[in-house]
Amino acid sequence: MNMKALDILHQAIEKLTMLTGGTVTYLPDPQHPGKKEIDATVELTFGTRNTVFIIEVRNELRINHIPAVQKLKTETVQEFLLVCQYIPMPLKAQLRELKINYLEAAGNCYIETAEIFLYINDQQVTATRLPAEGKLWKMAGLKFLFAILRHPDLLNGPYRKIADEAGIALGNIGGYLEELRKEGFLRDGIINNTKGFFIEQNTRLMERWAEAYEANLRPREWIGNFRFMDQNNIKNWRELKTVDFKWGGENAAALMTGFLHPERFTIYITGNRVDMMKKLKLVPDPNGPVEMLQQFWRDEENDNTQATVPPLLAFAELITKYDSRDREAAERIKAKYLD
Repeated sequence: MNMKALDILHQAIEKLTMLTGGTVTYLPDPQHPGKKEIDATVELTFGTRNTVFIIEVRNELRINHIPAVQKLKTETVQEFLLVCQYIPMPLKAQLRELKINYLEAAGNCYIETAEIFLYINDQQVTATRLPAEGKLWKMAGLKFLFAILRHPDLLNGPYRKIADEAGIALGNIGGYLEELRKEGFLRDGIINNTKGFFIEQNTRLMERWAEAYEANLRPREWIGNFRFMDQNNIKNWRELKTVDFKWGGENAAALMTGFLHPERFTIYITGNRVDMMKKLKLVPDPNGPVEMLQQFWRDEENDNTQATVPPLLAFAELITKYDSRDREAAERIKAKYLD
C-alpha cells in the first residue's frame, strides 16, 4: 500500500471511530495472501461485537471499477470494506444495492454485516478530500465538453461560438481549453492542411465525461419521478408525440439500436414541468418509472423533431449504470454513432 492509500485509510478509520465510538485494530498481516488488491485487514469493535474486514483502498471510485470490486468481495473469506477518498453519490447507491460495504475519508459509510449496521451520509466532503479536478468537470465545464465532443470543429472557431453552443459564459472558454490541454485531451496539429486543435483520447474523454455528468450535472437537471395515469402509455410509449421533450436512457437506446425493451422511461423537457405532466398525463410518484429532466443543450438548427437525446448523452446515461443490458446498449450506441 502506497503512502497516499495509507493516508486515506488512516483518515477514514479515524473519522469512523470518532463518529461511532467504535474501535479499530489493525491486524498485522492481510489474511488473504496472494491478493495484491488487499491493502489491510482490520478488526472493528462495537462493545462485545468484533468483526474482521478485508480492506481495499482506492483514491477515487469510477463506474468501471465496480465489477472488479464486486469480484474481490465475493472472493474474500472475511467481510469486505472498500475505503475511498471520495465516492460520487450515484456510485454509493450502486454499492448499497450490491451490498458492498464502503467508507469515505470524510466518514460517510455503509457497513452491513450480521453484527453491524452503519449508514452515515451527512458528513461534508471537504475540498482536501475531493479528487483534484478543476472547473472543467463541474457543471459549466461539462456543458463545454458536451458541445466540443458533439462538434469538434468548434475548437478551431471563435470562442463566442463555443460559448453560444454550450450555453456558458464566454470568459470561461480559454480556461477550459487550457485545462483540457493539461489533462492530455487537446493537441494541436495539421487538420485538412491547416494548423488547428483536435481532441485526443476521444473515448477516454467520453467515458470521463459520462462519469462526471452522472455525478455533477445530471442531478442539477433532475426534476422528479412520475408514473403514467394511462398504463397503455407504458406499452405504447413509441407512439407518444415528442413535442417539447426527448427520450433519453433506455428509450433512446431502444430507438437508436433496437436492442433494449425499456423498463424505465427517461424524458428531457424543454418547457414547463406542469405542461409536460398534462401533455403526457403524468402524476408525481417517487418510485415511478418515468424520470423527468431539464434539457441542458441547444438543439441543432432547423431540427426540433429529433425524438432522442444526442448519442453522447444516451451513451453516458447507460454506461454509468451497473445493469449489463444498459452497458451493452451503451457500447452499441458508441459503435454506431460515436466511434
